[in-house]
Amino acid sequence: MDNVIARSPAAPPVSWRRHLGAWSAFAAILGLAPWCFPSDGALTLMTQMGTAAILALSFNLLLGSTGLLSFCHATYAGVGAYAGVWCMNRIGAHGLPVSMAVVPFAGALAAGVAGATLGYVTTRRAGMTFAMITLGVAELVWVMAAMLPEWFGGERGIPTDRTLGAAWFGVTFATQREVYGLVALWVFVCAALMYAITRTPLGFLARAVRDNAARVAFLGPSASAVRYRMQILAAAFAGVAGALGALNFELVSADAFSLERSGVVLVFTVLGGTMYFSGPILGAVVGVFATVMLATLTRAWQLYLGLGFLAVVLFAPGGIAGLIAVHGRAWRTGMARALWRPYAALCVGLAMCTGGLIGIVEMTYGARLASDAGPEAVGGFGAYAGPGAWTLATVAVVAGAVVVARAGRWLRHTAAGAQRSVEDRQ
Repeated sequence: MDNVIARSPAAPPVSWRRHLGAWSAFAAILGLAPWCFPSDGALTLMTQMGTAAILALSFNLLLGSTGLLSFCHATYAGVGAYAGVWCMNRIGAHGLPVSMAVVPFAGALAAGVAGATLGYVTTRRAGMTFAMITLGVAELVWVMAAMLPEWFGGERGIPTDRTLGAAWFGVTFATQREVYGLVALWVFVCAALMYAITRTPLGFLARAVRDNAARVAFLGPSASAVRYRMQILAAAFAGVAGALGALNFELVSADAFSLERSGVVLVFTVLGGTMYFSGPILGAVVGVFATVMLATLTRAWQLYLGLGFLAVVLFAPGGIAGLIAVHGRAWRTGMARALWRPYAALCVGLAMCTGGLIGIVEMTYGARLASDAGPEAVGGFGAYAGPGAWTLATVAVVAGAVVVARAGRWLRHTAAGAQRSVEDRQ
């Protein structure tokens, strides 16, 4: 007992060193990324990843921390985007000595007010009722934006010019590298602030409300008040993401309020993992990269994203962050040496199944396009695939599924034995 008491004061510094190392590594990644990928295309892609990461982190304040499934989170990002464009146009029109770097503050303020206004109604209920209310709010705002083109610009949108602001420290945002630098700075600041919120009494109360709202209400705090405060904070951070997106593209339209945007945020967050703080960041990076790259490679990119989302929900509910945590735990405990054979067999089965499925999808799309527009309009192997290709793809899917099923049972059995061995050593 004395030894435990003697070691206990040394525990907090270890935790702080670990946190400091993680945040330092995060800052280093953000700072070194433009030097590793200096092209304008890569910088634009990383800028989109940064804005998506802020939006996904803010959404996880509701879904992961408070247990609220919102379908109108893109609404707050849209409010922040319009506030950012309005602010940029006013700065440029009046020649104010203000840098465009302050535009995200306008987005946060406007979205926070919108969150306080709409959240007063939406957060009075939780669960499916909250989700349906937010769905109605998202549709209402989207329709209103489309019906008022003189305010929201309609489908053409409202353009702006990010270079008309004052050049603070010589930065005019004329280059994509400067825009990325601003986004990277805001990503780090917003991530740090949101992490700090999760460690405050409000953050702990939000998790308690997520797990058992009735018990929290019995102890005194109002569950709806906790949800309301988290909604305001999440909306404000979403406004920052919206304003940064408007500054990056120099345009905002009524599509910023579309339900599809909220669906994409949900997909990115779940893909990364809602139970881990870094999960939404990983989901945003992977999701934006997959969306952009798949859209340039195939017409079926939305189908692939949907299938990937379905696979994560069914087989990896912890998301990408959960998979990393599981593999890290297996490596630290020494279980990886016992699991590599069944794990390799599982990977082979997944590769076979995935390859066959991709072949079937591409051939189906190619055949459909060939029937609609003629074979010359397709230009891919799908339009000319014969029975042999279809048979090979089908056999690959079936054989891969069989290998995955058997390797999964082998992996579970081996993992159980390895876990018992670890427990016996401890």
